[in-house]
Amino acid sequence: MMVQPRLVLLDEPAGGVNPALVERIGDHIRALNAQGVSFLLVEHNMPFVMGLCNDVVVLHRGAVLARGTPTEIRGNPAVLEAYLGS
Repeated sequence: MMVQPRLVLLDEPAGGVNPALVERIGDHIRALNAQGVSFLLVEHNMPFVMGLCNDVVVLHRGAVLARGTPTEIRGNPAVLEAYLGS
């Protein structure tokens, strides 16, 4: 963060991390975002993603399956079918 980036790329920041630290990571991301830093987050921890992100893009087999707000993604039939099955 020394160079004051405008964009930070994060790959699985919550992977293998205890819940208390995941919460602290989320708080830190929110604080930096409030200061104007944008984030591109790749993450499989859906509660973390849904509680943190304004916009979500869901990839399935290398292609964009859906894009929208967390609420839109939660209710998207294509996402539910791809990840939960029928």
